[in-house]
Amino acid sequence: MNASSFAIGVDVGGSSIKCGLVDLQTGEFAGERYSTPTPAQDSTATLLAAIATVVADVPGNHAIGLAFPSVIVRGTVRTAAHLNKAWIGQPLAKLATEHLRRPVYAINDADAAGLAELRYGAARGVSGTVLLLTLGTGIGSALFIDGRLVPNTELGHLQVSGREAEVRASGRTKVDQKMSWDEWTEQLNMVLRELHALLWPDLIVLCGGITEEPGKFLDKLRCESPVRIGALRAQAGIVGAAFATTLAGNPA
Repeated sequence: MNASSFAIGVDVGGSSIKCGLVDLQTGEFAGERYSTPTPAQDSTATLLAAIATVVADVPGNHAIGLAFPSVIVRGTVRTAAHLNKAWIGQPLAKLATEHLRRPVYAINDADAAGLAELRYGAARGVSGTVLLLTLGTGIGSALFIDGRLVPNTELGHLQVSGREAEVRASGRTKVDQKMSWDEWTEQLNMVLRELHALLWPDLIVLCGGITEEPGKFLDKLRCESPVRIGALRAQAGIVGAAFATTLAGNPA
């Protein structure tokens, strides 16, 4: 297998930056995974330096896919809900390419997770409309229609009965508000019903750390669409970011 069959995936989360070399044929890791704390509210230079630190641990000079918690339009950051607002308007792909001295493709973190599940995981082979939700610090979303990504949907900010979806049902909300599993699942059901009414998806995939315990909530979900737990779990962002380097016309 040649070098182009591998790429580095970097997933910038609210608390940590995770990184690994991915075999693009299988979606599996081709070595160790590395992480470092995310300097979320520090300067853009500090965050770029943190990314460089974890990437330096991965052998080889492979292309890099960078999953970022922001709307990304043609490589530029447009929102910063959980990062320093100084990122807004910054050409992330260009800055990272210069800083890391190799091609970098920047993509919304939920979109990256969705690509991984569509290519290698729970949504593989599913046609029609597929919606992926990442339940973490907030709620990220990735929407696919017949395998094509509709980028930057940001459905976690959708108003559900007067409150944002992610305020109701993110993983962090459950922890911060000390919600029971039943209380949290009730809120998640409200969000799922609203999204179903808008999109009528053929499949909904749930990802994020909180989905590591599906037995606590999965059988209590009430949604007209089929709901699956993501197969790649917390690694979907890394794998999807790496796969994004193969997309035609990706900006660097």
